[in-house]
Amino acid sequence: MKKNFNKIKNHITLYNSILFVIFLLLNFILYLLNIRFRFWFIVLILIFLLIGFIIGTIQILVNSSKTMKIVISFVSFLMLFLGLISIKIFDFTYYPEHTVTIENKKYVAIVKAFEIVDVSYYDYYGPILMGIKERIHSNFGKGNYDPFENPNIPSSVEQTYYDNSGKVIRITNFNFVKDKNGKIVDTNSYDIYNNSLYHIHESDKYLLPEDEEVLYEKKFDNIILRFGKVDNVLGQNILVNVLRSTDNGKNFYFVSDETIKVSNEAKFVFLNENLGFAITNGKIYLNNSETSLYVTNDGGKTFTSATFNYKNEQVDYISIIEVPYYDENNLKIKCSVYQINSNLGGYEDKELIFVSNDNGLTWNLASN
Repeated sequence: MKKNFNKIKNHITLYNSILFVIFLLLNFILYLLNIRFRFWFIVLILIFLLIGFIIGTIQILVNSSKTMKIVISFVSFLMLFLGLISIKIFDFTYYPEHTVTIENKKYVAIVKAFEIVDVSYYDYYGPILMGIKERIHSNFGKGNYDPFENPNIPSSVEQTYYDNSGKVIRITNFNFVKDKNGKIVDTNSYDIYNNSLYHIHESDKYLLPEDEEVLYEKKFDNIILRFGKVDNVLGQNILVNVLRSTDNGKNFYFVSDETIKVSNEAKFVFLNENLGFAITNGKIYLNNSETSLYVTNDGGKTFTSATFNYKNEQVDYISIIEVPYYDENNLKIKCSVYQINSNLGGYEDKELIFVSNDNGLTWNLASN
């Protein structure tokens, strides 16, 4: 043991260099595994290497000629200067780290607080290791503080969750309720976006007819198309999708890539195996703030929001009276508008007929 210690003591620079190379290799291997060392551990290793470098340099200077001492001293001073500059840069760019638990899982939280307070959460792999990929991102809004050291400052936070490929799977807003002393006593939360509600997983592609509530059904020979209810959502709305049977109703399969949100009073129709419509709530808002009519041209696989070309400064919306239909090979939809009767005074319901020449994507008012 003493012999090995003396061997290391007499060749500090060599073993310090070996340790540095090993540290670089470990960083590279961990990077391939989407893992890295935590900041405090990196700083500790760099300090250890710097001390080893200083001791090794002094050792070489003692055993070197005068000229070599000057060269080594200059190089050592330069490297020491660069090391001090690097420490200053580290200090300026240092972001506080915290080990936190969210939904029963540990994360390493890194706080970035300048004009906006942002927190990035990474997988926790113990006291010295953490993940590379961001799993959760929290936006606390304007400020310059650490929300973990000052938990009662924020009034709300928007939290974004990511899957393994970096895609957003959920966005949740948390509003904090505070007492008269400014201490958080309760939290209200709601999902702005939740991919589990809008995405159908591959494992769920097969479905028995009785597994989903049928809202509408249309048969074309042996092919049956259904609009089915997937789930309830806020605001008296529901999520729906399209199911398809090619064996006269014995088996049904999911067709839709994603669900669409409509009201509980929604109406549906398929005019053929490919062309179908979903009327969300019976209203066409003229400012295009909401989707009023969904159209599919591929049997329910994808849906597009239909566009209505109509202007009327007297009203905010018009009403859909009937589902789209064919009239002598012309695709039409009957609507109405409740507006002022300029001739008789008062209000009246005026019928509007719209025609589409592109399979329901765009609707124009039919000429009288």
